Amino acid sequence: MSEVKKYYWLKLKKDFFKRHDIRIIEDMPNGKDYILFYLKLLVESISHEGRLRFSDTIPYNEQMLATITNTNIDIVRAAMKVFCQLQLVEVLDDETIYMTEVKNMIGCETEWAEKKRLYRQKQLLIEDIQRTDEGHCPDVVRQEKEIEKEKDIEIDINNKGAKSKRFVPPSIEEVQAYCRERNNNVDPEQFINFYSSKGWMVGKNKMKDWKAAIRTWEKREESTVQPKQNKFNQHPQRSYTQQDYAELEKALLRRDLSE
Repeated sequence: MSEVKKYYWLKLKKDFFKRHDIRIIEDMPNGKDYILFYLKLLVESISHEGRLRFSDTIPYNEQMLATITNTNIDIVRAAMKVFCQLQLVEVLDDETIYMTEVKNMIGCETEWAEKKRLYRQKQLLIEDIQRTDEGHCPDVVRQEKEIEKEKDIEIDINNKGAKSKRFVPPSIEEVQAYCRERNNNVDPEQFINFYSSKGWMVGKNKMKDWKAAIRTWEKREESTVQPKQNKFNQHPQRSYTQQDYAELEKALLRRDLSE
């Protein structure tokens, strides 16, 4: 089965270059070069949910960033310091570069969704002409078709695009936050260390959802904490005294004599 192609784009607001932080950067010496470098980093990160790494084991250094963005190394060094100070960029504990704004700027669609969108646009033009000839308002018809089109694209992205989503190992802070949310007894540090040593593999397969793994650990912890209940002994038990046993023995003797 061929891999599903996806197209990404940045959704910049109309006032992007009027923002205070962007204007402050642009007013610096070489500020326009900083802005261009920032946009290149955003584009480079959109297919990885805002995270920038050369590979799972190798993070980007300044020289590598200069190479992939075709930017002077001195510009890269100075710009990265400014971006971190303004919280446009965050360098994580494993040296992954995280573009903090990218999650609000990503737009994407699959190749199939693009073809369908272009086809629908062509059909809308034909239908507008026909509706106009019949006396209907083309704007109302176009609005209804646009709503249907957006739903189809969203369904296509969820069904096909999710298959190619890349797994990113969680940080200790993310695991701690999720365990607090679940109010479980899972040790976040033990969880991270265990799967890190296994290369984040579950059996022979690469982990896809670390939160699902947490829930599995949670059930395992519960099973070890709570003793297994005997299904044949679920009712309250009466405590018998020596006098009770004596009375019971007398009753059995009387029954034997009567028989």
